[in-house]
Amino acid sequence: MLQVDIMPFASDALEDAMRLAQTKSLNSYTFSDCLNFLNYVWSDIYSQICMIDSGYYSITVQLKEELTKLPKFVKNTIMIYAAQRPTDYRRDVFRQSGDTDQRDFSRYRISGTDLFCPDAARRTVWLEYCPQPSQIFFTHHNRDPKIYPDGHATERSSNYNIRSLACYKGEEFIDISSPSVTKEQIASINKVLLVHKNVLANIDDVDITGYVLKDSDEDGKWELKYISCDFPYIFCSYQHSITDEWMSGFFDKNMEWTDYNPFEWIGRNDNVEYLSCHYNDKTGMGVIVRDWNDIETKLLNTEKLPEKASSIIFVENDFEYKCSDGTVTQMTQGYWYNRYATDYNYERVPFSKEAPSGPDDRDVVNVNGVIKQYNASSKEWKEIIRDSIPSVAKKETSPRVKELGWTPDTRLVYPAPEVYRYLVARLAEKFSALNESNVMAVQSELADAKFAFQAFLKKDKSAWERIRNVNPSNASDWL
Repeated sequence: MLQVDIMPFASDALEDAMRLAQTKSLNSYTFSDCLNFLNYVWSDIYSQICMIDSGYYSITVQLKEELTKLPKFVKNTIMIYAAQRPTDYRRDVFRQSGDTDQRDFSRYRISGTDLFCPDAARRTVWLEYCPQPSQIFFTHHNRDPKIYPDGHATERSSNYNIRSLACYKGEEFIDISSPSVTKEQIASINKVLLVHKNVLANIDDVDITGYVLKDSDEDGKWELKYISCDFPYIFCSYQHSITDEWMSGFFDKNMEWTDYNPFEWIGRNDNVEYLSCHYNDKTGMGVIVRDWNDIETKLLNTEKLPEKASSIIFVENDFEYKCSDGTVTQMTQGYWYNRYATDYNYERVPFSKEAPSGPDDRDVVNVNGVIKQYNASSKEWKEIIRDSIPSVAKKETSPRVKELGWTPDTRLVYPAPEVYRYLVARLAEKFSALNESNVMAVQSELADAKFAFQAFLKKDKSAWERIRNVNPSNASDWL
């Protein structure tokens, strides 16, 4: 059976909330404001789910020392127990100690992010907790990006704060910040270093070749075609050696990779190539890409036709031409002739099996595929060489160049559709309140979504739930 993954992204939630609130909040507030609203509401809903059922987001790890530094966790989701295995049904669940019984059997104490559990050193002890939700992002203007119709030059930078990016092909240094460096030269790089700018400090270079360059296998190789720095990020674009597909993303200062997926919300892969990369946490903008999944077709030399007397052109593709006198001419594929020095007297060159008799001066005819023009002074038909006839409406295809936000679009993971519905309603209420508008649809949807969400969490006593017989069979049942 076909299974379609319809799990939405953070940008979907934001777009649905703005549509419900009847406001374009991205125009009213900054990127950081919308990001803060989104993360606050998502964190609150996430915590409510963890309070009811920690199993959906929980993590279980083994404690091996008396003192453990806890990661960021949702409050009141800590459970510590002793068992041979984390799934063992015979558990000794620990209780939180006071000030006087910290070293007693089956006790633990939490102070800030420090977990003190004496039994962890002598027994098999497990910690189950719900981590705090990771920050979610959305790609700014991934619905309505700015288009560069004339393209955009490639920009790269090797400046990485106190260090600079140094790339080598063997012993040859390749300056990636130079506009003359091509994609092929970048693909030939086999060593990438972060070099300290103070050469007198004798600080060792940091070799990041293993992170930036990808290994090849039987399925091909992702070849590095773009690299640029904007501290603390290193932006990279790779092209597959077999499929020619593009993959883009960035490394943070810990060299952890983040995939850039601005158009994944449409339901397709992201096939974008970086052209210019900067980051801005306030505006969320700074990235210019080529979208290889959005190919633009242009017809060249169609803006202005030649205004020369006796001019002949070849139209490669059909198009509509607006003449200087205001009329519109449907230019179809084939040869066209203009007897006068205007752009509104073009006529299609007639086709004939033989040259007609009694022609006028400068008449043009297509004789079995050969273009001929009559010369009255010599009284003969002269052949026009095909290469001397200019072509118009030549088709050219190229990927669209777009300006977008630099952050990725986070896929939202939740246990039930009621969660997403409640998230959208909460966001819409926030946008509506900040715009000082009272949209009745927002209040109605918020009430319905809150009821459905609480029913899912079993907080609402009127929630429908299967009735189970919890009493075991007795003697009268058997008799």
